[in-house]
Order: sequence, then structure tokens, then C-alpha cells
Amino acid sequence: MEVGRLAGSIANLLAPILAALAGDNEGAGVAPRAKVIWSKLSAELEREPRLRESVDELILAPGDPDALTLFRVRLKEFLAKNDGLARGLDEIIGPRQEGFPENRTGGWRDLLGKDDKVLERLEMVYLLRSGIAPEEIAKQLHVDVNYLFLVNARFSLAGVAGLLSGEGMKGWLDRLDRNDPVLRRLDMVRLVRSGTPASVVAREYSALDEYVERICDRFARSGVAGILTEDDFDHFRAVYPATIRVCSYNLHGTHNDGNGGQRLRRIARELARLDPHAAAFQEAVRGEGFEDTSAQIARWISSITGYHYRSRFSYCHDFMEKYPEGIALSLRCRAQNVRSVDLTHLPRGLNPSLPRNALVAEAEVYGRKVVFVSVHLDHSADSEVRLAQAEKLVQELTAGAVDVSCSILAGDFNDTEDSPVVRYLSSVGYVDAYRACHKAAGNTYPAGDPATRIDYIFVKGHTAIVSSGLLVNDPELSDHIGIFAEVR
Repeated sequence: MEVGRLAGSIANLLAPILAALAGDNEGAGVAPRAKVIWSKLSAELEREPRLRESVDELILAPGDPDALTLFRVRLKEFLAKNDGLARGLDEIIGPRQEGFPENRTGGWRDLLGKDDKVLERLEMVYLLRSGIAPEEIAKQLHVDVNYLFLVNARFSLAGVAGLLSGEGMKGWLDRLDRNDPVLRRLDMVRLVRSGTPASVVAREYSALDEYVERICDRFARSGVAGILTEDDFDHFRAVYPATIRVCSYNLHGTHNDGNGGQRLRRIARELARLDPHAAAFQEAVRGEGFEDTSAQIARWISSITGYHYRSRFSYCHDFMEKYPEGIALSLRCRAQNVRSVDLTHLPRGLNPSLPRNALVAEAEVYGRKVVFVSVHLDHSADSEVRLAQAEKLVQELTAGAVDVSCSILAGDFNDTEDSPVVRYLSSVGYVDAYRACHKAAGNTYPAGDPATRIDYIFVKGHTAIVSSGLLVNDPELSDHIGIFAEVR
């Protein structure tokens, strides 16, 4: 009795009818032999959680080759430890074809086309999955055993379409770099899960059987992360260094939004090029029938980058008494201690033209606490108002600065480089990210023909500015140009 072949025969027999066997009708209409086999197996499932798990997956996806392979592998493991049960099931299954008669007649290939190579490959898959020894199939069909398993793997990957290209069949890895260590390990897992023995995969990749089995076990427990090594992580950090990427963009309210949301989608595409850790928005809109514009952009960036961005909004005022406007922060890292800082009630009797807030959020990035702030200072002619707002904001941030490695202020400051606001921020240790990288230029307003620089990213802490620049210069999207910075 060969346990692997027995497990394959049982798996192929039960897979299409497991849902019926395990259902309330207890397999009504199912062949008695299958019922008997299931009754013997199901009695063992409670003490075999791994086998139970594979059964549940196959019930949910009876046509999934990965689910079938997992069930077959775990059933083989179980039967190998339970010789008595295996022998009993072997007797129920009955005698199987051990090879091929010298002169087979009446087969479906004889009727359809015995010389058709695609039909030949399809029969290889059928016979292999019927439990016939691979060596017997290879011998009678005059192919190499490794080729037989390759055909089976292609069928698992792409169905009949995977069998059409013949001797020169190419897999997904053949189109990529076969020397990439992560891709090699991933392909080992794919081949094993498609039914290829670990020994065949090991020969294909000049590896040991134990190594292939170890990779498959790690993948089963932890997914792709389980097959990565320290060298892989070092290579990743060489390509994606541990830097913080921040951008800021004034959304200009509902500017040109009568186009079915295409404006916000286009903005998201541009910002997503950065994979930003944080995006600061000004003149975002939420409420009174308006869906949060910053949250819409965050959803689009999430869909494009694969990171999950969460958006926070702080209402400031109704702009032109038309729509509720405010500031927002969208972060891909978990935000903590999110709060609004009041910039409306100021000392010295100063009054801003409109109510204003700053939005503050803390987050842990690469093991360090970083404070992100979205700012939109007053637009009045009196620069003293903006200076008072900046002073109040810095006081609030300083009072709450516990174990902070870096503070990043990003937004529309409505003031130029030579203004009291910029000079004040510089005096308390904030660095103008763009000017740290560029000696000139950097105007951000108005978009299309910028004449002045009023949007900034300021950084303070144990950091170095790696790069900074402008982005999204399109009058159809906003009247401002965006800005970004990369900080180490």
C-alpha cells in the first residue's frame, strides 16, 4: 500500500462532494463507498485540527487546486501515522490500476485524437490525479517524470490554457529573473502546492528536499514574510531606505469638482508616486452633503499603493458661506494623540479673518515618535496674525513634546520666506525642507504661473533632509502647487 497514492485517490473522490457529506442531509444521493470513507475520516477530525482545517477549506472551494493539494498532503501525513485506518480505507477504495495494459483500446483519446499533444498532456494530468504512479504514466507516454509534474503544475496554474504551449511551456517565473532568490522560493512553493513532489522541485532548483519542505512550511505559517531572509531585508532597505516621505497640498475647496470625482482621483495618482507616510491637506471639505475630500483621496492612494491610509479632518469654517472647509492629515501609519490646536483665539487682541485650527497627529515610524502637523494660517494682510498663530502652535507642540524625534509642519502658511513667520520658525529650530535642498525657486502660488512661495514643509529634530521638491502643478486640480520632502 502506497500512502501518497491512497491519499490522492481519496482526495479526488471526496473533493466534489465534501459539502454534501458534511451538510445537514448527510450526503443524500452520494455513493455509499464515499459515505463510508467520509464516516471513518470525519470521526478523526476533532483530534486532527490541521486535517480539519484543510477539509473546511476544500468545502468552501471544492474547485480550488491549492485547497485540494493541501487536503491531499495533510491526509497523507495523517494516514502515514495511522496504519490501521489507512489499510481499512485502502480496502474500501478497492483495487486500482497499477499500470497500463499493453494494448489499451476504447479510451477517450482514441476517439478524439490519439496524436493530439494537448490531449496527451491533459491525460497526463487526469491519470496523475487519479492516483496512478507517476513513473508508470511517464513510461507509457514516453515522457520524463519531471515533465509530467511540470504539465500538472501548468494545469493547476492556468487550467487547459496552461497545456497549450507544448514542449516550450513557460511559467510566470520564466518571464522574470529566475536568479531572484525570493522568486525562486515562491516558485518552489507554487510547484509543491500544484502537486509536484518536493524531490522533483529540489532537483529543478539544485536544492535539498528538506530545504523545499522547510520553505513550504514557512510559507504555510507566515506567507511571503516567512520565506524572506535577513539578506532580503537588507536588499529591501537598500532599495527603500528608512526615510519619511511627507507631502502637502491645498485642495482649493470644491475647485472644478463637477467632473464625477476625477479631480480627486488625479490628485491621488500624483501623490501616490511618493508612497507618502503622511499627506497634509488644506481647504479640504466635509459635511453639508459633501463627502470628505481628503478621505476620498486617501482611499484612492490606498488602492494605488497597497498601503492603508486613514484620514483625519478638522473643521475650521464655512468658506464663503457655501461649504464646510478645514484641514486634514492622511497617514499610512497608526495615528495617536490626534488633536486640533485652536489658532483663532490669539493674544494681543489679534483676530484672524476666519476661524483656524492646526491638526496634529503623532505616529511611530521606524521605532521613533514623529509629530505631523497640517497648517493653514490666516490669509489677512496683517502678518502679525500669522506670527501669533505660529507662536501658539509651537508652544502647544513644545508642551506636548515627550520623546519626540521629529516634528514636521506642512501646509499653506500664506506668507513669504522673508516674513516674520518663517523667520520665527527658523529661530526655534525648524528647517525649511525645500530651501535646504534648493537655493532658489520653489514658488507654489498660483498654479500654472506661480509668482510667490507660500506653501512649506518645516522639519525639526534629529533628522536630515534627503530631498524636497514640488508636485502637482495643474490649475485644473488646484490654485496651489504641492510640495514634498523626504526626511531621514
